[in-house]
Amino acid sequence: MTKGITIEEAKKQMHEKVLRAMREVGFELEAQVKLVTPVDTGALRRSITNKTEDKGDIIETEVGSYGIEYAYIVDQRVPYLESTVDSNLEQIRRKIREVLSND
Repeated sequence: MTKGITIEEAKKQMHEKVLRAMREVGFELEAQVKLVTPVDTGALRRSITNKTEDKGDIIETEVGSYGIEYAYIVDQRVPYLESTVDSNLEQIRRKIREVLSND
């Protein structure tokens, strides 16, 4: 943090850093999920995207397929979303630490 700023300014700076980190995590996870998504026609892979929402005190990032029907049973056999997040948890933590530590 920069010296000589108010608590509110510091809070705003930290919030912006977290928002940036979550957006970066979303794009990285989207790319990783697409690599392991089962492909038949390619529609599922093309539909995968990410979105980050700033809800004030909460920042949420989602990665998934939107606007396409997908058989739940296939996801049980090839859990491409959950397994990708699980296998990238340390990378996610590292990215957040990296962004938060940069001034």
